[in-house]
Formats: sequence, C-alpha cells, structure tokens
Amino acid sequence: MGNSYKALSDYLRFLRDRWGLQVCIKDFSGFIPINKELDEALQPFLAHTSPFCMYMKSDPEHYRVCLSMIRLMYNKCEKHQGAYFGVCHAGLGEYVLPIRSGGTLLGSINAGFFQTTPRLTEARIRRTCRRCSPLNADEALHLYRTSIQNPVVEAKDILPGLELLAEYLGQTYRMLQPTHTQPNAARRYHNSSEDNILTHAIEYIRLNAGGHITVSDLAAFCHCSESYLSRIFKKRTGVNINVYVNKVRMELAKNHLLLSRENIAEIAAGVGFNDPNYFSRVFTQIIGIPPTEFRRRFQRDIPYGDDKEDPAPAPKSV
Repeated sequence: MGNSYKALSDYLRFLRDRWGLQVCIKDFSGFIPINKELDEALQPFLAHTSPFCMYMKSDPEHYRVCLSMIRLMYNKCEKHQGAYFGVCHAGLGEYVLPIRSGGTLLGSINAGFFQTTPRLTEARIRRTCRRCSPLNADEALHLYRTSIQNPVVEAKDILPGLELLAEYLGQTYRMLQPTHTQPNAARRYHNSSEDNILTHAIEYIRLNAGGHITVSDLAAFCHCSESYLSRIFKKRTGVNINVYVNKVRMELAKNHLLLSRENIAEIAAGVGFNDPNYFSRVFTQIIGIPPTEFRRRFQRDIPYGDDKEDPAPAPKSV
C-alpha cells in the first residue's frame, strides 16, 4: 500500500474480521480527503457495505433516507461528549463516538451491529420494504439473517479502543490542519453523499471484478450520474474508474498466478479479460513485469499444500 495510515485500515479490518464489528467512519466536515493517504486508508470504511445494507440502499428512496440521517447524527453528536447508542431506520443498532478536534466536531465512528430486538428489527424491515416497492421483504430478511450478526465482543470491551481511535483521528486532523483550510460543516452536509458513493463504488468493483463492469452500471448502483461518479472517483483516488478496476483485477490475477495452476488465458477470463494478450499487456503496465515472469519469480515461494510434486512449469507465452 505504501501508506503511512495502513495500520489504521488494518485495525479496522481486524475489528471486522476477528470480532464481527462493522465500523464506519462518518465525515461531517470534509477532514478525511485533506490527506490523500488518510483518504486512501479509510475509503473502504466510509459507508456500511454489508450485503443487507447494500441491498436496502439499492432502492433510491431508501438510499436518500440513509443520507438524510447524517444531519440527525451530527446534531446528536453535538449534544453528546462521549459515545451513544442509536438505531438506524432499518433497525440496526450501533454505537456512535464523536470525533473532535478542539471545539470542532469532525465526524463520528459508528460501530455495530448490535441486535437487541431481532423480531422488532425484522418487523421494521418488512415495513420498510412495503414502502420501498422495489425491495423484496423476503430477500431483505434473508440478507439480514445471514449477514448481520451480533459482534462476538462486548461493547464495554471495545468502546475504550474506539475512543482512542476517535482521539487519534482528532489528533491527526490537528497535525494536518495548519496546512489546510478549516472544514465547513454546513457545506459538507450537501456533499456527504460523496463518501457513500465512493465507498459503494469501490465495494461494487470488488464484488464484480471478475465480470463485466461498466461506468453506467456503476453509476446506477451508486444512484448518481456517470459524470459525477467519474469526477468523484478521479478526485478521491487519483485515477479514473477503468484504471482503478484494472488495478483491482491485477491484484486478483496475482493471487491466481501464485496460488493456482491455471494458464494465462484462464486467469485472464477469471478477472474479466476476454483477450489474454490484452490482459498480459495491462498486467505488465500495472505490475511492471509480464504475468509469466511474475509467476516464474514468485510462485516457488508459495507452499503447494499437500502436493509433493513440483508445480507445473508456467507457460512461456500467452
């Protein structure tokens, strides 16, 4: 990653993967994008991307309601010095910890999902689906039951660490602030959808990197125009959408090259390329060496499980 904030993103992934804690950073003031490395580290955590949340927000009306709650969250954080527990309109419970720098409310850390009354939550989901006709209640409930679980850690055990994280982010802003303008919270309210759009686009690309991805489909998924999505993506990631998609695909291809015996054509097809020669050119451009050379150099360092024979030699050409 080459990012000085990599430990921060690694910690958030640890909370998710080890403890089942879904962490989302809400930026009320625009403090995250002022540093490119901080923005890069937190981009996957600027919106909730569980399968249930992604499905519910596929409906434009539900998505707008979700965004409208940011102002309510801001107002509540203004009144609370410490953490408070809240429930979103879809019935998911989470702890909210304000992020402050001096007297400025920068954002919040939202940590969940804690399901205290699953039956009431399911009833709320059914009501929401009735109001948002494209949503199917049975599908929503299936995703809720399979992807939303209580964290395997008590809130009292995890909140002190999250409070330290909120303090760390506040201190990070204090170090960055002298070289940047003061965040404008009023203006930020109108741009708060930017974080959601970016994170949803990144998640969509991650989930569909092996298939056909178009800017049109991506924009429709994010409920915005193609031009707006392209502008946000370039501003926040530094590259256009097609380049970003190819970078994600090349990371997948590296895993295939190292951990499988698939030939180049099979790997190319598996990461969304119909033409293996074009795949090899893109791989060389992004990674710096051709895929066959990458496999030759590095595959020998990867254990081959219980297979006692040497791995088959990599193909010499595509």
